[in-house]
Amino acid sequence: MKKKWIIAILTAALCLLAAAPAMAADVFQFTERNIRVFAGETVTPELQRDGKYAEGEVTFTLRNERAVIDENGTVTGVSPGDVYLDAQLKQEGRAVKNARVTITVVRKVTGVSLDTEKLQVYAPDDASILPLLAPRTEEQGPLTSRILVMPAGKGIWPRYTVEPSDVSQRDQKVTWEISDTNILRLQGGQLYAVRKGECDLIIRSNQNPEAFEQLHVLVTQPVKGIQVTAESKYVAAGKTLQLTAAVTPEDATIQSVEWTSKSPKNAEVDQNGVVTGIARGSATIEAKSKDGTNRVGYFTVNITQDVTGVSIRETDVTVATGRRAAQLHTEVLPQNASNKKLVWSSSDESIAIVRNGIIYGQKAGECIVTASSESNPEVAATIPVKVIQLVTDIQYLTQAGEKIYIGDQLQLEWQVLPEDASIKDVTFRSRAPKIAAVDANGIVTGLNKGVADIEAKAADGSGRYRVYRVTVLKAVEGIDPLPAQYYAPVGRGINIKATVYPRDASNLRILWSSSDESIATVRPNGTSYGKITGHRRGWVTITATTEDGGFSTSTNVLVDYFDTLITCNSARIDDNNKIRLVLWNMSRDYTVSRITMRIECFDTQGEPMVCNTDGESTYFDASYGFALEPGAPTEHGRFTFHNYKENGMLGYVVISVTGYDFDNGQRWSIPESVQLDHKYRSENSSHWGDPILKEPGEENG
Repeated sequence: MKKKWIIAILTAALCLLAAAPAMAADVFQFTERNIRVFAGETVTPELQRDGKYAEGEVTFTLRNERAVIDENGTVTGVSPGDVYLDAQLKQEGRAVKNARVTITVVRKVTGVSLDTEKLQVYAPDDASILPLLAPRTEEQGPLTSRILVMPAGKGIWPRYTVEPSDVSQRDQKVTWEISDTNILRLQGGQLYAVRKGECDLIIRSNQNPEAFEQLHVLVTQPVKGIQVTAESKYVAAGKTLQLTAAVTPEDATIQSVEWTSKSPKNAEVDQNGVVTGIARGSATIEAKSKDGTNRVGYFTVNITQDVTGVSIRETDVTVATGRRAAQLHTEVLPQNASNKKLVWSSSDESIAIVRNGIIYGQKAGECIVTASSESNPEVAATIPVKVIQLVTDIQYLTQAGEKIYIGDQLQLEWQVLPEDASIKDVTFRSRAPKIAAVDANGIVTGLNKGVADIEAKAADGSGRYRVYRVTVLKAVEGIDPLPAQYYAPVGRGINIKATVYPRDASNLRILWSSSDESIATVRPNGTSYGKITGHRRGWVTITATTEDGGFSTSTNVLVDYFDTLITCNSARIDDNNKIRLVLWNMSRDYTVSRITMRIECFDTQGEPMVCNTDGESTYFDASYGFALEPGAPTEHGRFTFHNYKENGMLGYVVISVTGYDFDNGQRWSIPESVQLDHKYRSENSSHWGDPILKEPGEENG
């Protein structure tokens, strides 16, 4: 029964399937949602139309310019990126249905290549590699792909390049194809050389399988060590030395090495291991395996350089006995000579010896000094040497301490010792050229007052010198006249001044004399002064004479008792506190032009009273500035009170005459010990008196 039901169901299903076309759904869509197309290539997306959408006009539209489309719906890729293709169905002029497909335009991979910067890769026709490959059959033909050499047991992390460079990251993926994985294997992204042998390696683009690179891989028995040897460790500049590199194990597939000099300025090496010396020094030569194992062997070569020339900078040498010359300057060529040592010798060591380029004088004479190359004695240089006898002393024959006046000259005399000195010339120099000058012949000329040391120095380089000290004097040119008349006191001395000119003359000393020493004597009292001491009344002539040049001047001196010439005859303090004075010229013969006084002030209690503008002094100065004939008194109202300040009532004053001026201009100062004090009370019975300031228009006194 069940079997019949199953048959019935199957029969019904077959009937429905047979009637399916008549029952097709309404469809208007692209068969693919996403389509990839290479830039520059075309694709025609398939549009499915069924049911009521099977008929009608279809138009196609692209959303941007990354691709173009023709009227048939064929799309041509232009630039990488996504573009939307829209299809619109119109029936009876009305849009009834839309469909969209995304077209991705991609850059087509055109090439794939292995990056070989750090790999051992050779051209297919490289003669150094071909002998290591197995013979190829006629069917295989010659190799056309590059040859990658890898030592067994070594792995590399391969890098490759996809072209063009702007291919998307997604389209840069490749597939690695190895013809024999027993020889070469890709594991974990690393190419690993399994064992010695040959195989092919293909790097193929996943995007475009037609883009690929094929390499022939030679897996070698690796080099494990390199030993470099040579017949010598030395090679001269310009010469060659053959090096030999032996690799281990002996069955290493690639026996050849790459030669490199680590110091190419010193030595070069070619790829046959031949070292050429370039410049003095050392160079390490490296032999590196070519099978990719980077095994290295080293050999150090020492490059030597022979001396080809010797020269001495100095052209001749003069040296003194018992002295040594300066170090000679030599040049050994070439600059990079291995042994620059020199051997020095003298043709006559009794005249001069030489040590390391320094010449020592033995006795006066001439010889030849030679510098020879230690490594090549035939290369040498010579220099003539003269030995001289040095000066040991210079002596002045001119008497020491000579003095000259400005403008005068002095010829110095001298001698050089020893008598057999080779060079007896001396040079003169003034150590005080503003005081005295000296010429080449030792003639000294006085220029200005002072002391100058004249140095005579040996010209032979001995450094010997002698100094002569000369004093340059400035002459006296005259003496100023003394006053025609002078006054001197009996019993004491006064100074009289005589002026010598010029004032900076070297000798300003004056000789003083008196015509009658019973009346007055005169003695020097310093450079310009004479002290006259009066002994009795009378006239005497005092004369001043310069010690230098004998210039003289005289004055007539009157000796008398002059300290009491001026006396205070009367004084009073009136009711208005004014001081009234009367002074007399007590002489019969002398006129005075000015009188000075000192006035001390006391209050009504007899105590000193401040009366000076300084606010401290109890006295002030007064003067009478008018001519006073012999026997004449002063006139009222002509006195001047100096520094006076009213400070209360005066009880009395004390007046002292301190000095006066003669009409010839001589100032006469009365010593304080002989000054006479005149004391005067106030006339007012209520007080002892007080001087007051002068009224407007009226002099004090």
